[in-house]
Amino acid sequence: MNGQALATWNARVHSVCGRFETRYEHCQSLFIGELQHTVLGATEVAYIRSNAQEITRSTRASQAYPDPHCFLVLQQHGEMQVELGDRVVHLREGDLALLDGEAALKMVPRGLFSHVSIHLPKVRLAGLGPERFGKLSTAGACGQLLSTLVRQVAAGELSQWACAEDGEGLQEALLALLAPVLQYRAGDHGAGLLLHEVHALIQQRLDSVRLTPAGLAEELGISSRQLYRLFEARGDSVCRYILRERLAKAAQDLRNPACAHRSITDIGAAWCFADSAHFSKAFKKHTGLSPRDYRGARH
Repeated sequence: MNGQALATWNARVHSVCGRFETRYEHCQSLFIGELQHTVLGATEVAYIRSNAQEITRSTRASQAYPDPHCFLVLQQHGEMQVELGDRVVHLREGDLALLDGEAALKMVPRGLFSHVSIHLPKVRLAGLGPERFGKLSTAGACGQLLSTLVRQVAAGELSQWACAEDGEGLQEALLALLAPVLQYRAGDHGAGLLLHEVHALIQQRLDSVRLTPAGLAEELGISSRQLYRLFEARGDSVCRYILRERLAKAAQDLRNPACAHRSITDIGAAWCFADSAHFSKAFKKHTGLSPRDYRGARH
């Protein structure tokens, strides 16, 4: 990239996402800033990838350039710290967050990151206090549906189906699912709900090779032993649960006509199986069929 890369990037961000300013103090030729903008029906979506050191929206900018949107964000790759007033949230791969387009905020990525930002009208979320913005829990049924829908948007799976008649349908669906999700934080945090939260967090991280029991325990703020006990109390183990869920996702892809062009090895790798032999052995043990036979029998 040439010396104008950062200026070009900022101009692009202003036009799509609002008055966010990017700081990058290293050699400009090393700066990475990619932003793709698309519209699904009437819903705007921004696909962002950058190694920016800091992305901020100042109080002055939020007052001078009020934005009518909120941003529903999926952190696809990398991690970042987000400062929301006097609160700090940490976004890891797979996390969902709701950010206020009018409020001041600061994003501090840890190296290269990519995320998807879906624009939602703030007027439809009127009355939300600042504490409602930040990382979202997906512990309930609506949380899982919201996560699945956002991931489909992020993967581009809906682009081929989008048409003018969709109108605000996607936006309405996201808002309808978001309403109960925003109430999850006020719920009980007993042992039963904690296991529910663990399941939800695992679902968010299934496609990451960095998903480990130790990492889950750290993120949940509990010991590894507590995590193991949650599953042992129900005759299960965290590792077996992760394996089953990855195999279930792989099975969905194998029988999905939209994935017919993808090889079995590619599908296995997408769900963190190191090689096709390991994937085939685990899949046959779980389903009784090899991935090839399972795909062939999907009809």
